[in-house]
Amino acid sequence: MQYPDETIDLAQLTMSEFVGHSRHLFTQMQDDQTELDFIRFVLAARVGPLADEELDRCQVRLNCLQGILPLPEPDVTRDLDSVIGVSDTLPYTSTLSIWPLPPFKETLKKDNHVKSRAYDGQGAEIQVPMHKIPNVPLGKVQQRHVVRIFFPRLYNQDSSINQLAQDKLALIYDRCLRPTMIEVVPESRDKWPTTYAAAYTQSRSRTGSLAFSSTDIPWYRLQEVAPTLLAKLADLGPAFKDAYFGHELRGTKGATIHNGRDEDERHLAMDDLFEHVNVDSLNAEQWHVDVALTISVPGHLARPELLQNADLPFIKAQYRICTDKQWTMLFDRFFPETIGGAKRQNFGKCTYYSKYVALAGAITKNSLSRARRVLRAEFDKLAWVPYAQTDRMWATGGMRGSEWKVLPRGESGGPAIGINPRRQREPVTLRVFDQPEEGDSEADGEGEGEGEE
Repeated sequence: MQYPDETIDLAQLTMSEFVGHSRHLFTQMQDDQTELDFIRFVLAARVGPLADEELDRCQVRLNCLQGILPLPEPDVTRDLDSVIGVSDTLPYTSTLSIWPLPPFKETLKKDNHVKSRAYDGQGAEIQVPMHKIPNVPLGKVQQRHVVRIFFPRLYNQDSSINQLAQDKLALIYDRCLRPTMIEVVPESRDKWPTTYAAAYTQSRSRTGSLAFSSTDIPWYRLQEVAPTLLAKLADLGPAFKDAYFGHELRGTKGATIHNGRDEDERHLAMDDLFEHVNVDSLNAEQWHVDVALTISVPGHLARPELLQNADLPFIKAQYRICTDKQWTMLFDRFFPETIGGAKRQNFGKCTYYSKYVALAGAITKNSLSRARRVLRAEFDKLAWVPYAQTDRMWATGGMRGSEWKVLPRGESGGPAIGINPRRQREPVTLRVFDQPEEGDSEADGEGEGEGEE
């Protein structure tokens, strides 16, 4: 067979050997033949022929993995951030504190990335993002887990309003919530104002603000409260039929961190998050657990050069040009002057932070101040850092404010990044996307860092 299909010997080279021989051939180029040898080697992976040979001596096979040490086994830790579920029951084993006047801030308005049942204009059942379904806060369990009532028949795809108007809230309280409480928990009669208007008036403080009080309902009464309340809501009319409860179980930061490879630890973490829930009564298909994963290799650090240019190593990111005050705020969060006892997500897994905490505990306050000045000089050489919050290093929820930009355009969310104000004239890009056409060199606003949480 003739070139390029002839049968010749194969030679396997490592990447280092291939590059080394290519460099050797390049430096030895003196005439057309030696130049041809170089081109044939780097482009066709062929060696030879020599002056007295008719055929190539061999063909090279490149093995990029040969000679590379295997990576150590990574550590995978998990943290259960929250649980979202729906049901027509109140499946709690602890007291539910119900608000006569619902606090409007507890209305689900932000996307929790879970879809649930609603109905379109023709009455057909559809699945839509939960935050787009009109809902009203009902109560809390252990001052942490929030229970809401969702009204799928009130869903309107042409409207972004998911908070019920005052007349509907008054109707729900006067004809459903209060009658249910008096019927199922008669001993609590004096805890419920006679009307929604009276509850609103009683909640108004001297300064005009609202104070949202609650009434505790024992867990063993909840199995009666749920069907009674939903039945009374259905009696209000077609718009209130098929209502259901939405549950948001909020975890405590760092309380459920566990080894994702250990089955016992996984079960213990779930048991802790569902401590006040009767899990045997749940439909598992209607519950979603938000799991945060941290993957790390012991003894290995991220490449520092990743932070030294504005070519962000992400497929999606949101960023802002920091003010001097915000950049200082971020430095203080990465290298705090005092080490508090509060758990801060992501920080504990960072080798630098563990070493910094150990250093801060071993030297005097004056020595730590001098060390922080040296660290600040190095920090100021970075192009970007995670826009750390008070409780976590990496924030991924949508950041508010016109000063925030998102790459690629049209997306939302992604790691929140703070750009060094000294590097504000450098274009900010993603490694896998083209540079955006709009100018990114100037900050759009001068908002205070503490207001960005």
